[in-house]
Amino acid sequence: MELSPTKVPLTVKEYDSEKVGFCPACGCACGYIAYTKGNMIVDLYGHPADRRGVGSLCTKGITYLQAMRTNPLRLKGIFVRKGEEFMQVDYVQALELLKEKLTKGKTAFLLGRQAGIEEYALARSLTDDVFVDAPVVDFLPSTLEPTQWKSVKFILSVDAEPVFSEVMSTRWLVDAVEAGAYLMCISSRYETLCAKAKDRLLLKPDLTLKFLDALLQPEKGDHKVEFVKKSLFLLRGALVLVGAHLLNSPFREALIHILSRLRVKYGVNYCFVGDLMPFKANGLESFFERIEEFDNLVVVGNLFRYFRDEHLQAVRNKFVVSFQPFPNITAHNSDVCFSLVLSHERDFVNYRHGFGYLVYSPKVVEPEDGTHEPYEVLKEVYGVDVELESYLKPYGVELELLKEHGQAFLKMEDIAQKATEEQKLTGAELFLYTDTTLVEDLGHWNVWTHEMEKYQRAYVNPHTAKKMGLKSRLSLEKAEFEVHLSPNIAEGVIFIPSEYEEFQPFDPGYRVGSFTKKPFYRYEVIA
Repeated sequence: MELSPTKVPLTVKEYDSEKVGFCPACGCACGYIAYTKGNMIVDLYGHPADRRGVGSLCTKGITYLQAMRTNPLRLKGIFVRKGEEFMQVDYVQALELLKEKLTKGKTAFLLGRQAGIEEYALARSLTDDVFVDAPVVDFLPSTLEPTQWKSVKFILSVDAEPVFSEVMSTRWLVDAVEAGAYLMCISSRYETLCAKAKDRLLLKPDLTLKFLDALLQPEKGDHKVEFVKKSLFLLRGALVLVGAHLLNSPFREALIHILSRLRVKYGVNYCFVGDLMPFKANGLESFFERIEEFDNLVVVGNLFRYFRDEHLQAVRNKFVVSFQPFPNITAHNSDVCFSLVLSHERDFVNYRHGFGYLVYSPKVVEPEDGTHEPYEVLKEVYGVDVELESYLKPYGVELELLKEHGQAFLKMEDIAQKATEEQKLTGAELFLYTDTTLVEDLGHWNVWTHEMEKYQRAYVNPHTAKKMGLKSRLSLEKAEFEVHLSPNIAEGVIFIPSEYEEFQPFDPGYRVGSFTKKPFYRYEVIA
C-alpha cells in the first residue's frame, strides 16, 4: 500500500514539497498528501490512490494533522512544578531531574493513543507495569478489514459506531447496504449507522447480550432472534461489528464467549470498532488497584481524565512525568510536563485500533520547536535503545517490510479459540454509558471541532427520565449535567459523552473520573 505524490498537484497554493503519510486519528489510517512550504502544511488532501480513504480526510483527521500543529493553545517547552506553579526549564535541567527520580523506586507507564509503538516497546523492555486506557486483547481483533465489508450480505452491528471512532470505514458499510446487504443494528443509543439499517433495536447492554446469547440457543426465540439465526445460517460469512468499548465493561467475558461461539456455529466474520490495544499491556482497572505500589508515573496522553479525586490525590505523593499536546488535567497534575511531538512530526506506526493491521507513516514535517518525542527522552534517561523487531516478530510483523510496504497484518489467535465455559450475564435496571463522540478529547482544544458538540449533557430516554423523576438537571457525584430527553437512547441507559474535562478552554465539562465509580468501564451499573 505504498503511496507516492500525484503527478499533478492537487493544490493551487504555493508550496515547496509534497509529502505522503497515513493519518493517525483512527484505525482507518487514510492516506494523505501534505503540501508544505518551509516547515508548514499549507494544504492537505486525502490521497486519491488510497484504497481505504479513497481521497477523503474526515474532520478528525484534518484536526490531528493540520489544526493541532498551529493551535495557539499547544504546549511548547518543558515545565516543572514548583508548589502550585510551573516554571519552564531547559532540556538539560529536565533530563537531570528525570535521571534522579525515574531511576529510583517503581515506575508505571500509562500510555494513550498518542504514544508511539517505540514508547510501548521501551516501557515493556523495562517493566510489565504498562497500562493503557483501551481494552487489551490477546486475539485477532478482526477477520475482515473495512474495505472487505462491502461484499458482505448480512451485517449485525452490536453497539458499534464507526462514524465516531473509525470515521471513513463507514463508507464500506454504506456500499454494502447499497449493494443489497441487510444491516441490523442493536445499540443503547441511536447511532449514525442506524440510519442505514433495515432493522434496529434500542436495548440496554444486558439485553443486547441476552439477544446475542439467544442466537446460540436451540430453543425457538422471538421472531427477530429467529430471523437473525436464519440469516447467519444461510448467509455464511456474515459480519458482526462490535463496539470495542463493550470490552471495557462488565460484559467483556460474556461478549467474548458469545462471539467466539457465533464464529464457530455460524462462521461469522467479526470486527471490533474503536480504540483497542492488540499488544500485551494492563488495563486501568489494574492500575487503580495497585496505584499505591508505584513511586513514579510516566504518562503519554491525557489519561488522568479517568482518575477519580482519590487517584489524583494519590499521585500527589508520586513523581509524575507526562508528555502532553495541551495544558490538560494530566499536565496540571504532573511534576514535569514535556510538550508532545505530534504523530506526523515523527515516524509513527498506527496500532491502537481493532482492524488487525499496523500502518507505518514516515515523518511529514519537522517537529515544532520546543516539542519532544517521549522515546528519545526516555532512551536518554534509562540508557536503553529497544529493538522493535523483537517486539513485532511474535505478531508476524517484520519491521523492514512494514516500512517498505506501509502495512502489515497481525498474526494472532482467532477469537473462536476463546470459547470457555458460559459466562453469567450482568443485569441491572439502569446503566451509565460514557463514550466518545465524533469530538475526541483533543477536539475540545480546537474551536472549530469543539463547536460540533459544545456542551456535555446527559442524554436520557423520556420513559427513563419519568421513572427516575428527572427534569432538567442530573447530579452524579460532584458533577451536574443538563438533561436532554431523547427517544434515541435506550430505556434504562443514561449516556454522557466522555471526552470533556475541567481544564479544556471552551465550555469545560467533567472528566469521566469525576462522576463515575469505575471510570475504566464505559458501562457502569447505577444503583
